[in-house]
Amino acid sequence: MNRRAWAVVPAKSLAAGKSRLRSVLGDGERAGFARGLLEHVLDVLRGCALEGVLVATGGDDVASLATSYGAEVLRDRGTGTLADVVDRALHEVASRGASTAVVLMADLPRIERGDVAELLAALADHDVALVRDHLGRHTNALALTPPTLMATCFGRDDSFAAHCAAARAAGLRTAHVKNERIAFDVDLPVDLRRLTGRLSGAGT
Repeated sequence: MNRRAWAVVPAKSLAAGKSRLRSVLGDGERAGFARGLLEHVLDVLRGCALEGVLVATGGDDVASLATSYGAEVLRDRGTGTLADVVDRALHEVASRGASTAVVLMADLPRIERGDVAELLAALADHDVALVRDHLGRHTNALALTPPTLMATCFGRDDSFAAHCAAARAAGLRTAHVKNERIAFDVDLPVDLRRLTGRLSGAGT
């Protein structure tokens, strides 16, 4: 594995996260749930062979949590799109000597250390590696060598297709990694039911 690889995790303030779960979770429950998801991702990354982890956030709560897990923090300026936040973070890790970066969303409850290794391994013979979400529209993971290889498209409803099109237009060798654990995120009440059903042994 590339020893100069960094992970980038963009994360909203815990109080502002998971707004689409308001119909099933109260404000405190949503913040606690968002915290648990981020803690899982950071715990997984802490056990990976990475040079560093950078959390991009505008939230003091997330910044404190990230620091407690040994991650670096890049404060979100509060302007621009999610893609702007991620691109700035990718430039930051490049300035710290990263030759490779993997961007992971903060709400991946099933991700494991081997999944991160799989993404980075795909870069052995590709420039870009992507994993789309379980609905097929969004990008849950994006690995790049070098980190500033291309501008990202995060935050768009069709970010996976947009990333693929941008990589294709730039002539980049692109791997579409099929990984169900990375693909599963929790945005909607149905996702939460799938997750809690699995955790309780009731199936998915």
